Amino acid sequence: MKQIFKAITLVLLAGFSMSTYGQEEGVSRELARQRAAAISDVRYALRLALAPGAARLKGREEIRLTLASAAADLVLDFRDLDASGNATTGTVANLAVNGQPVEDARRVNGHLVLPARHFNAGENRITLEFETGAAPAGRPLIRYKDADDGGEYLYTLFVPMDASLAFPCFDQPDLKGRFTFEAEAPADWVVAANTRERSVDRQGAVSLWKFPETPPISTYLFAFAAGPFRIVEEAADATPPMRFLVRASKQERARQELPEVAALTRAGMKHFVEYFGHAFPFAKYDQVLLPGFAYGGMEHAGATFLREDAILFRTTPTRGDKLGRAALVLHELAHQWFGDLVTMRWFDDLWLKEGFANFMAYHALAAINDPAEMWKRFYQSHKPTAYGIDSTPGTTPIYQEVRNLKDAKSAYGAIVYQKAPSLLHALSFLIGEEKFRDGVRMFLREHAYANAEWSDLIGAFERASQQRLTVWANAWVRRRGMPRIDVDWRCDGGGRIATFALRQHDVQNEGRVWPVKTRLLLAYDDAEPVRLTVHLQGAEMLAPQAVGKACPAWVFANDGDYGYGRFMLDARSREAVLARIGAVRDPFLRTMLWGALWDAVREAELSPSDYLAAVVRSLPAETDEELAQSLLDRAARAYQRYLSDAQRDRLAPQLEALCADRMMKAGELGMRIIWFRAFRAIATTADARAKLRELLAGKLAVPGMELKSLDRWRLVAALLALQDAEADALLEAERKRDAGDDGRKQAYIAEAARADAATKQRYFEDYTKNRAVPEDWVEGSLGSFNAASQSALTLPYLRPALDALPQVKRERKIFFVLAWLNAFLGGQRSPEALAQVRDALKTTRLDRDLELKVLEVADELERTVKIREKFGK
Repeated sequence: MKQIFKAITLVLLAGFSMSTYGQEEGVSRELARQRAAAISDVRYALRLALAPGAARLKGREEIRLTLASAAADLVLDFRDLDASGNATTGTVANLAVNGQPVEDARRVNGHLVLPARHFNAGENRITLEFETGAAPAGRPLIRYKDADDGGEYLYTLFVPMDASLAFPCFDQPDLKGRFTFEAEAPADWVVAANTRERSVDRQGAVSLWKFPETPPISTYLFAFAAGPFRIVEEAADATPPMRFLVRASKQERARQELPEVAALTRAGMKHFVEYFGHAFPFAKYDQVLLPGFAYGGMEHAGATFLREDAILFRTTPTRGDKLGRAALVLHELAHQWFGDLVTMRWFDDLWLKEGFANFMAYHALAAINDPAEMWKRFYQSHKPTAYGIDSTPGTTPIYQEVRNLKDAKSAYGAIVYQKAPSLLHALSFLIGEEKFRDGVRMFLREHAYANAEWSDLIGAFERASQQRLTVWANAWVRRRGMPRIDVDWRCDGGGRIATFALRQHDVQNEGRVWPVKTRLLLAYDDAEPVRLTVHLQGAEMLAPQAVGKACPAWVFANDGDYGYGRFMLDARSREAVLARIGAVRDPFLRTMLWGALWDAVREAELSPSDYLAAVVRSLPAETDEELAQSLLDRAARAYQRYLSDAQRDRLAPQLEALCADRMMKAGELGMRIIWFRAFRAIATTADARAKLRELLAGKLAVPGMELKSLDRWRLVAALLALQDAEADALLEAERKRDAGDDGRKQAYIAEAARADAATKQRYFEDYTKNRAVPEDWVEGSLGSFNAASQSALTLPYLRPALDALPQVKRERKIFFVLAWLNAFLGGQRSPEALAQVRDALKTTRLDRDLELKVLEVADELERTVKIREKFGK
């Protein structure tokens, strides 16, 4: 951009009292409500000069809006970050309102306050020039340098309120605006945005990309990506037109894998259009594969951004890996309706988009694939995680009050992503699939290109089903926690059920009860099972329909996964299931029963040794790939966390031998890959480490599995964590072997596992002080830093990691706080570590949302200490 900036003088406000707007950093609920009531018909025209390598980018902006009244000052959000990562007000120049220069704007905590005297009731126009920052991490404009081909990529990431770190705007979801965008970029770059480019004017070494106006979208959904992208797959004649953009160095890999993703996208789009009764909401659909992307994906209107590694596998994939990729792609696609077409009014209703997108992703998968298998996978990927969080003192309601959008990052987590879709599944069972679909259609039709609240959705379901759902919704949406459901049954001397009762107990001990509709299973060794639907409305109920039935071998209170809560096996059923689980033919039921046994371990009702014995006994015959993966993951967790050192040493040779044998001999490739990954995770003995080295050297190979670069790096990291004598030499050899862009990242991640104090100190300083390290490098290395075998070495970093939480919350993207806590607390097992966490909670002043996150994650450490004390002798 050739214009010369002439900075205007902005008065720095000190102690100014704004009764209307407040002086808070971020966007308060009060400010948002006042603006939403006063402002309408917002239009942004943005122009940015995308200069390669520049730390600051120059832009020009015009904002058109309609004001109901010009009685109050107008507040624009525009933040910048100082050298310490703290928010300041951004710098603008040539600011004018309705063509007249503005010299008296005020800077207040990341806002520009424009005096009311410059505005009129009705239409108004603001023009200005600004600068914004771009960096590898810690910025909403992220710059990525491809070390393989020298290409540079620049992309946006604005959720939940980081658009105002990039340009002045009204950064709240319920002030939707129409965006027109222009970008100056190098002539060899491709620029993608929410709409397809109208024209590209090439002027020597620079091109000007012009994009037509979007429909109304929230600021966090505006996006662009720029760089020497390649368009790998394009269906210009489809409705809407679709294409993929990948960086140049990944073009060949993308050509091999993207046809499968494209076919899935088209199938998902067909399902959503039919189910929602609403055409695709935007003019086109791009999927942009980005390196270093902080999340799996982000659903910008008309342009989903996806983490490159989540789409282009860097290890030989299992069927479960491919289904995980499919769920991600369909989740982001569903957002085009739930989130982009209809957007939650405020981030306390975050579940309206995230919960629905997760639920609808599996709804589409069930329509495209075997529905029984897909709903089984839905259970596996949602319920255990949701139950795990909902049983902690840090849990929250699905509806999470967010008083200021600067705290909205903390609303992201399992309650929104796993519990909310689980409750939507339960609601579909409660009112019926057809009525559920009708309610969804009504909701989308009534709020298209606008905003909605959770009560709007429940109201649509009430009208569609002709059922009153307020009590159900208040219980499940506005209350935190969940019930534990226990069964109590007795048989008489004649072999018939004499009594059968269900009881619910609030796992938080706060005295709540929930309405629960579920299906009982009465299982028999020599007869077909009996299934009974029951409605539990209070703390206890009898099930008269079960009385008089033949006495079962065992019972389970949530057959088919229709209810939500911790459904425990009674003692008699638990013993029967432990003895019979290998004979349960239904994979879905078998999966849920294994889940109930795992719940018994975590509740300290079943010893981890007995659980592991059952797993070792049953796993070799298990044919369900995803269940085997789940069992091995839980077995590794019990083995590494819940067993004492002596118990682990006794079991290690047997468990390692089983994994090593099955990774070579299992019948299906997917199973061999799963066993290989399990072996790598649990290997500790000298014999096991020797096998890891043989795999790296090519002396040992898993039949049919290509050992890809990511597999190799993970083997190196495992050997480093175990202080293998050859690990350092293997690390250096792998650096030379994989010296490209991805290799540099993986080397950084692997080296964090090195078991020496100097390495840990250097990495922790990187985490807290070095903003040049990309965020995905940092996040990827946290697990290596906190390797399970190094808890004593990393214990000194536990308290500093807790003390750094405010900085982490301020500087990092959503989800990072949880990744940080799960790594540093998850690497510990001792009472000493638990004492440190408890002391930090007592002595450190944390925002309430951070305190809840600590309580949430610390629950696993509490359980670990309790289980080890009870069963670790």
